[in-house]
Amino acid sequence: MRYWRHYPKFLQIILLMLMIFTLVSFSSVIAGVSVTSMFDVSLQDIASASPDSLPKVIAATQYVQAIVSLFTFCFSALLFAYLTHPEPINYLGLRKPEKPINIVIVVLLLASFMPIVNQLGSWLQHIDFGAQAKASFEHNEMMMKTLMRGTTPMDFAIHLVVFALIPAIGEELLFRGVIMRISYSNSQNIHFAILIAAAIFGIAHGSVYNFLPIMLMGVLLGYIYYLSGSIWLSILAHFMNNALAALGIFLINTKSVSEEVGTAENFPWYVLVVSLGLFVAAYSLLRKNATPLPPDWSDDFKGERQTS
Repeated sequence: MRYWRHYPKFLQIILLMLMIFTLVSFSSVIAGVSVTSMFDVSLQDIASASPDSLPKVIAATQYVQAIVSLFTFCFSALLFAYLTHPEPINYLGLRKPEKPINIVIVVLLLASFMPIVNQLGSWLQHIDFGAQAKASFEHNEMMMKTLMRGTTPMDFAIHLVVFALIPAIGEELLFRGVIMRISYSNSQNIHFAILIAAAIFGIAHGSVYNFLPIMLMGVLLGYIYYLSGSIWLSILAHFMNNALAALGIFLINTKSVSEEVGTAENFPWYVLVVSLGLFVAAYSLLRKNATPLPPDWSDDFKGERQTS
């Protein structure tokens, strides 16, 4: 088998893009064929899902979301790594964290960063990027709240899997495991590689209002991966971010908290100052306990002679 690591990097990028497009198309076909028999709803019902939709339509839409996310991110990254390198697990950075203390540090780092990035997102919503951008943002917000409108523990468990666990694993494997690695192998500059992967991560979420907060979150996830040497810790941080957002919506749905508290988008200045201080402290601890990726971590032929 001739692995794709033998091909020029630009050709690997083209192959990755073609693979993602193919798997997205395939996932749409799979979801479209199976959803009708499984949920007794039409694709038109899913396309027009709204807060007034029947529970089975919401369940079908969640199912489609999970299938598309799995194929677009997780399967794309896993298949690309398998075809590119004889050690796909190592290629993707799926290594056990060397220092367990970094797990605790990453939790503190993410928890302190969330108020800052959420507040930034709230401020950006007051900027006029045009009627179309605003309408698209509001539609996406409405759809997310619609898809997470349940009030039972089972509903919340489904939300965690579909909107937190699957995206955390798949998006980290693709954006940090593959795209960040390719960017670093081309530039040999870790900061550039982290920024490029984070920018593509932000663009992929498709909202001008959310681009900067999501990109900054991507930057943090990139540094977590780099400083810990394990993509499992960036997956953990990504999952925490999504899970806490899902928890906020769930608590609003059950009327346990107000919408203002559940969305956690507006904070007093002193909360932001404390969060920033804790973030700096947690990041300093992560650097102090760093087990970073080595300079040659993206070398596809490390330890062996390249053959033609």
